[in-house]
Amino acid sequence: MVVIFSTLSGERARESGYGSDLTVTVPKRGSPLTVFTYFYYWYDLPDGSHSGGLTDRPAEPDASYENPEWFKKQFRDMREAGIDVALAAYWGPAEPSSDIGLANMAQAADEMRGEGEEPPLIGLFLDTGLIGQWPLPERDLTEEANQVRFYDLVRNFYNILPRHQWALIDGRPPVWLWGAFFDIKFDRAFFDYISSEFAADFGTKPYIVGEKSWAVAATETDEPAERMPLDDVYAWGAAVLGPQDAGGNIVEVGPGFDERELDRERQLFVDREGGRFYERSLQAAIDSGKPFLAIESWNEFHEAVDIAESEEYGRQYIEITRRYVEQFRAELNADAARR
Repeated sequence: MVVIFSTLSGERARESGYGSDLTVTVPKRGSPLTVFTYFYYWYDLPDGSHSGGLTDRPAEPDASYENPEWFKKQFRDMREAGIDVALAAYWGPAEPSSDIGLANMAQAADEMRGEGEEPPLIGLFLDTGLIGQWPLPERDLTEEANQVRFYDLVRNFYNILPRHQWALIDGRPPVWLWGAFFDIKFDRAFFDYISSEFAADFGTKPYIVGEKSWAVAATETDEPAERMPLDDVYAWGAAVLGPQDAGGNIVEVGPGFDERELDRERQLFVDREGGRFYERSLQAAIDSGKPFLAIESWNEFHEAVDIAESEEYGRQYIEITRRYVEQFRAELNADAARR
């Protein structure tokens, strides 16, 4: 995924309500910390989809969305790292791996449960880079026809994924959106449509999590920007900028970034510093006290935004994650006991 940063100015953030005083739904959970990670399952090594242009390389030379055993290995490693939810990066029919891979992911999770293991739960991470490939008029999500097309992606994902594998936040499955970049136009009616259609199809409303670029809709007047009805908000870019907190329940962290091997003008590089960049980010996340930790990402190998086992780093970042997640949970538990 190309990382594109979009920020709200201080004035616009205040107008939107998504600042330090943001009030969002506080999830009811049995655990005081929920750890999410963005899971890219589009690989088909050694020669298939997304096998080229990898800055880092997965430890498994045959990593493939076609192989349930590969999914099992990823899920076991996520659990070792302390991760609760795999946010599956979804493109629908535009990406051949999306539906086939999701079905294989679900099969792997069920086989693990049958063997007495407990894989992470799964949620939808809708990669809006897909929307950026639509013709410009079709990116206008204030139009009903485009809302229908967008919602079809959401419905297809949760139709494929068995309900017992759904991650739930406050009892609702997440619709976790990447940025509203690429000249995407939207308004409150777009979110209302997604929520009402989902409720009609599945009997519950989704828990809509938006990157902060979804916080307010662009306006061509002098009127204050209208706050969007998100259930939670996060900020993308932690792999480059360090820990990100957009004012909701979520703090985002990442290990570093490297696109120097890719055919791009920017050639952005953020040194991992032997793991210290990631460790500082995780410590800041602990200090934040936020109940949701989002790791950016599990295995985006093209841009070297990965903590999964790799040829370059082995299991170093799995071990770092586990250590800090355990510390995070211990401190949140201690805080809860003192209340």
